Amino acid sequence: MKAFITAISWHRKEQYWARNINILMKKVFFPQFFLLGALVIGLVSCSPKSDAVKTSAGDSLSKPSESRVPKNHQPGIKSSDRWDDIFKSLPKEWTMLTKKDSKYIIYIPCDYQNQKIILSNKEKYALEHIIGQDAYYFQIKNIRKDGNTYLFELQEENAEKGQENVMYTLDIKDNHQAVWDVYNDERKMAAITTTDSRFENRYKTVEEPPCLE
Repeated sequence: MKAFITAISWHRKEQYWARNINILMKKVFFPQFFLLGALVIGLVSCSPKSDAVKTSAGDSLSKPSESRVPKNHQPGIKSSDRWDDIFKSLPKEWTMLTKKDSKYIIYIPCDYQNQKIILSNKEKYALEHIIGQDAYYFQIKNIRKDGNTYLFELQEENAEKGQENVMYTLDIKDNHQAVWDVYNDERKMAAITTTDSRFENRYKTVEEPPCLE
């Protein structure tokens, strides 16, 4: 009987200590585990966002937006200030036009050829101005452009005067026409209306009858 009472007493003590340990775990260790778990979850959830921000910042530095790049700094886009580039952009042959009855024609006199201006680049940049049976031949030293107007700085090798500097002006109009300020047959400046020779077929050609001697 005494042994039975002793067993009951030990059983109650075990229940007492088990209950107290359970309470202690809930009060002390459970909040710590809860805080530790919350901290781990917070670190995991914040880590990808930080990487995403860094990546976005890196992209914005290495790849600037096109809208912020001035157009004149974008590739494929170039300034053409060199006069030889200007030369390349111009039509290379011009034919003089004569106005008759309010219309332009290509008029060929009986003892004359129509005037032509030819730009060439055979070893040297040159401007050849054909006037009938004669011609002026100039070496191009420079071309200056202002809108649709071009100023040719020319040099002529003259047997009598040596080197002579001459200025010709080209003013490009509509319909492939242009006005040249050039030498006439008396070496005086005169204005002539011309057309890009590639469009000569737009104009009627009129030849004067043969001249009588």
